[in-house]
Amino acid sequence: MQQGNALFYAAFLLFAAWGMYFSIPYGLIGIAVCVILRVVALRSESERKQRVRGLMENIEIEGGEVRLAVTKSPLPTVVALATTGEIVWANDSFAEISGQFAGARHMRMTELAPTFETRWLIEGKSEFPGELRMGRNAYHVFGSMIPSGAGQMMMLHFIDCTEFVHLRDEAETRYPAIAVIAIDNYEELMKNATDSEKSDILAGIDKRLSAWTKDCGAVLRKYDRDKYIFIIENAELDKLAARKFAVLQDVRSIQNHEGIVATLSIGIGKDGDTLAESYQYAGLAIDMALSRGGDQAVIKNRYVFEFYGGLSEEVEKRTKVKSRVVANALSQLIRDSSQVLVMGHRNSDMDAIGAAAGMVCAARVKGKPVHVVVDQNHTMATELIERLKTLPEYKDVFIGAEDAMVRCDYNTLLIVVDVNRPGYVESEALLQSINKVAVIDHHRRAADYIENAVVSLHEPYASSASELVSELLQYLVPTSGILTGEAEAMLAGIYLDTKGFSTRTGVRTFEAAAYLRRAGAEASDVKRLFQSSFDQYMERQKLISSARDCGQGVIFAVTDEEVDRVAAAQAADELLSIIGTRASVVAFRRGADMVVSARASGQVNVQLLMERLGGGGNHSAAGAQLPNTTPEEADRLITEAIRGYFADQESGEAENE
Repeated sequence: MQQGNALFYAAFLLFAAWGMYFSIPYGLIGIAVCVILRVVALRSESERKQRVRGLMENIEIEGGEVRLAVTKSPLPTVVALATTGEIVWANDSFAEISGQFAGARHMRMTELAPTFETRWLIEGKSEFPGELRMGRNAYHVFGSMIPSGAGQMMMLHFIDCTEFVHLRDEAETRYPAIAVIAIDNYEELMKNATDSEKSDILAGIDKRLSAWTKDCGAVLRKYDRDKYIFIIENAELDKLAARKFAVLQDVRSIQNHEGIVATLSIGIGKDGDTLAESYQYAGLAIDMALSRGGDQAVIKNRYVFEFYGGLSEEVEKRTKVKSRVVANALSQLIRDSSQVLVMGHRNSDMDAIGAAAGMVCAARVKGKPVHVVVDQNHTMATELIERLKTLPEYKDVFIGAEDAMVRCDYNTLLIVVDVNRPGYVESEALLQSINKVAVIDHHRRAADYIENAVVSLHEPYASSASELVSELLQYLVPTSGILTGEAEAMLAGIYLDTKGFSTRTGVRTFEAAAYLRRAGAEASDVKRLFQSSFDQYMERQKLISSARDCGQGVIFAVTDEEVDRVAAAQAADELLSIIGTRASVVAFRRGADMVVSARASGQVNVQLLMERLGGGGNHSAAGAQLPNTTPEEADRLITEAIRGYFADQESGEAENE
């Protein structure tokens, strides 16, 4: 009897019994009706099973020895109801593999194989997807629907593939993964160090790596002064990943006489069809780890990236060699292009517009038509754009995405600034339609980054995209070629992302600011761009008043009102000034979506936090957008992300201990 019917009759009987409390005759009538219905149902079920048996008998009548062959076949076969999975007939072979010699006919398929389902048969397929586990064995299942007056039936045939599955699983676990391990800050560690100190540092790193790989049967070899190659079986790699690659934490105990801490980046390639392909994946993974600031492990398979670590802030590099190389390549690209388009991220800010202004300067000096693609109705840099538009050189420079699509041709160069994710650019369609793309960004690279860029300057240690562009301009154009408005636009971008030169600043940040000052930028004019209106100030204070302490030094504010993005970002910055606050998160409504802005003072990596919500950014400033999400749902999702982030950090610390 089906479970739903049993509940129905039980409920009916209880209702009838309860009715006797009010009227005994009516209660007895109810009980009698229930009994009659039960008898009719049992008889109907018996007739249905008889029809199934008759169906099997018809196979014998029509096919002679067919039924005997199915019954005695070594191939386990079963007939069951397609709707419920109830078994109505099974041959001896099936009874043997299921261990139900007498009771199989009265069971359901899900009782014998919990993962069994019938959608594949209903969709017209003849094979169960994957392997079906039944007890300790695995089976390939083939089936078909049987036309019958007894209800929708299915006939299933089982082929034992247990040995094949065991061999496949063993091959997958023993297949090698290839890793490249790099010392992130080798130059900084060795600078001004004596020979003995250099030997001690490298010996300490070697010792910790050897201890880490000692029990996993892996091969570790050093092939360059700061690089190692590491070959390990997948099963052992999973164990290292479960311990969050504890060597990352162990190596941080090594430092030179200047207090610079050693960090590693690990890029791992796995699941390649060949060892060469896995090694290629490892190269992509180590590039990804280094582009995200280092001090982390990245696993790359044929489908996705997986990230571990990345808690330390980026280490500033002291060489400008890469900037000079990129500037030369970009200069050649601009010369060879018919025109230049510059594009930032959606809801552009002063850093995106400032970096774009720097690229406009480079293209203009080299005599190429140039336009900035921006949605002027959805930007946080309206005042800066209006100030630039007053310059004669910026007449009709700012255009929309649709106009850009009309203007572009096969020889157009697109320069993407302040963003590296294709889904976050001002126009993804424009990005996909142009072959020559250059990327200049300072955010940590996400898994879905812009691929196949002909030129890429991606430095997560930099304070801002405007800082990177100002470095490029030193090799692209003479200082006299930069307009005062352009210099102030780039300085505004640096000022924005460094919170007035108070966070994420390095030697090169101040060098860039000094260069822009020599180009004519006035700090007083830049600061006026950051003045807020009375309404923005009140919005910011209202948002701050809704904040609450989430623990772990995180302050969280959420509102169901639409808030100006600038006011929200300023609120997140202001919340960081509270004593004991390590990170602040602000969420507000934008249409049907919820927008999240996060800031940190250095101890919390808000990029990892926002990646849990599908966003990104860098160590101290990040954001995310939650489409079609209510404030209540956003509150729950963000709270869960905060808890998950700290749970991961605590588990990683526990493993290291």
